[in-house]
Amino acid sequence: MMNPLLENAMQHWNMVAPAIECPKNEEDYLLLIDNIRDAIKLVENRPNSHLTGLIDAMAVAAQQYEKSKIDSLNAEGVSALKYLMKLHDIKQSDLREVGSQGVVSEILNGKRSLTLRHVRALSKKFNVSPSVFIER
Repeated sequence: MMNPLLENAMQHWNMVAPAIECPKNEEDYLLLIDNIRDAIKLVENRPNSHLTGLIDAMAVAAQQYEKSKIDSLNAEGVSALKYLMKLHDIKQSDLREVGSQGVVSEILNGKRSLTLRHVRALSKKFNVSPSVFIER
């Protein structure tokens, strides 16, 4: 006899699975991000909501996509930074942990290199390995 909880999950899996699949392209990724935002709004101020597990699963799928895109960048750390900024809709002024907007601009334009402090801060901000920002 099958566990009733598992049986119920299996009956609804075809409706849940698409919400937690790793996106195959940027359009799917953006839809997933919108769905995560909508779900977060639904559980706001209710940390014990049953939707938190779904949000966690969707976040893992988004992270998998981001990691695959970053891993496919065989470029300098600045290219990865530009990509992550675009992906997360972040402006130069949003990177205060790197420095002033002028410093960020110089880094993005190749006039200044990323320092170890920058790499650590960016790694933490974007939740990626520091190696993403190491120039190759």
